[in-house]
Amino acid sequence: MKHAILPFSLVLCCLLPIAVAGQVLQHMDAAGTWAETITPEDLATHLYILASDSMEGRETTKPGQRKAADYIATQFESMGLEPVNGSYFQDVPMRVSKLLGGVVSVRDEKLLFKEDFVPYPGIEVKDLTAEAVFVGYGIQEGEWDDYAGLDVRGKVVVMMSGEPGDEKNGFELTADGSPSRWSKERNAKRELADSLGAEGVIVVTPDFGTMRSRMVPWLSRERMRLDVDREGEGTDLPTLLTSEEVLLRMTGWKSMKDVRKKWPKRKLKATDFGVMEMGLARKDERIMASNVWGLLPGSDSTLADEIVALTSHYDHVGIDKDGLIYNGADDDGSGTVSLLENAEAWTLAAKAGDGPRRSVLFMAFVGEEKGLLGSEWYSENAAFPLEQHVCDLNMDMVGRVDEAHPDDDRYIYLIGSDKLSSELHEISEAVNESHVGLDLDYTFNAPDDPNRFYYRSDHYNFAKHGIPVIFYFSGVHEDYHGPGDTPDKILYPKMSEIGKLVFLTSWEVANRDAKLEVDRVNDFPTNR
Repeated sequence: MKHAILPFSLVLCCLLPIAVAGQVLQHMDAAGTWAETITPEDLATHLYILASDSMEGRETTKPGQRKAADYIATQFESMGLEPVNGSYFQDVPMRVSKLLGGVVSVRDEKLLFKEDFVPYPGIEVKDLTAEAVFVGYGIQEGEWDDYAGLDVRGKVVVMMSGEPGDEKNGFELTADGSPSRWSKERNAKRELADSLGAEGVIVVTPDFGTMRSRMVPWLSRERMRLDVDREGEGTDLPTLLTSEEVLLRMTGWKSMKDVRKKWPKRKLKATDFGVMEMGLARKDERIMASNVWGLLPGSDSTLADEIVALTSHYDHVGIDKDGLIYNGADDDGSGTVSLLENAEAWTLAAKAGDGPRRSVLFMAFVGEEKGLLGSEWYSENAAFPLEQHVCDLNMDMVGRVDEAHPDDDRYIYLIGSDKLSSELHEISEAVNESHVGLDLDYTFNAPDDPNRFYYRSDHYNFAKHGIPVIFYFSGVHEDYHGPGDTPDKILYPKMSEIGKLVFLTSWEVANRDAKLEVDRVNDFPTNR
């Protein structure tokens, strides 16, 4: 005999007396009616449009991304959400760049891009003509000073990676022979060179061959970043990586062992390379992309300036070189259509007089696949003061199952729910126990999770500012970032249940008397 399936509203009423709900939940009376409007059929209708070939894989700054943005904005407007700052779009300025080739000339040597040198990861390299000088390890620590007697202002400094000593014999800069900060802190040497007035850095590393093989496939791709000038910590000093063989070739020095032995005593015959010229060919283009947002204003004048954010990202990876379209149905078409269905449930409730006391902001971010760019832009250019944001409930890949759950689709990974607000975590647990009944899997919530999913979706740009978050995620599958991520493989009933969990959690948070308390310190490192 098959188990009878009760209507969701009847299940809700039957389960309300559960003790945990009574202890934690306060405002769920009408929520079930509107949660039922999040249906598999409506989710499928939206997704077959957003993940269709006509959207061309929704790659950031490409025509398909703009088509998808227009579709989402049209849905927000038709539902009755209000534009934010007069528009359903938040402009996100992007810079697209690509190194096409280059040569570094020093003395009679010509170093070739990809073969003899590669740019330091994440750093813009520009054309440069300046004197170059060898500075050993590029360290100043106690009595050790590689810059002693050298004026490097306006020059390119050439330095060895690492520090004096080795693992076998111990390192020389620490009392116990362990590696010092000059080995551990990625940018310490570059920041020191910058502070001393250097114009550029060349790092000589014994690992160049391995690093080059890993980097070359990426060097041929376009790099996208926010079009902003960064100030503050760190340095944007132009930096190249090269091999020990190249250094010996340029100088005529005998061996690196000989260099490490003679350098501290300044017994190397040549430390001045003369004028070095860096000439690089590049593509560099400024282009505008868009986050899409819509606001449901709060009904309580004393709480309406507080913002409950529901988010997803709508971009994907586009079309490959062979013209194959990557539709991105799960990543993150599933989160985006769940966002649309949550927005519809909320606007229907508001039209019936059941609107939220706090304001609810719905945002579909662009550029997540390029490095969380759209949400980073919002966090630094928010429409409302960040301290007014109560929480962010972020949906990313909520439509499939992973290899850990091949025969069970009634689960969802939750990440971050307990990191900043124990109250948000308790609400999430209580809503699920009393109203939905999914298996809440916290596998990826561990601080030492090697996948580092906490840093890999848009909620992170809220959490890093101290705003409580929940990341809803079904896990990675065989079609992740592949052409097989199509809407026919989505588990729409599963997605509907997850959408209801998000809606009911947001309902409780938006209607509580007090703002969520931030009572925990995030135990994740701040540097992702």
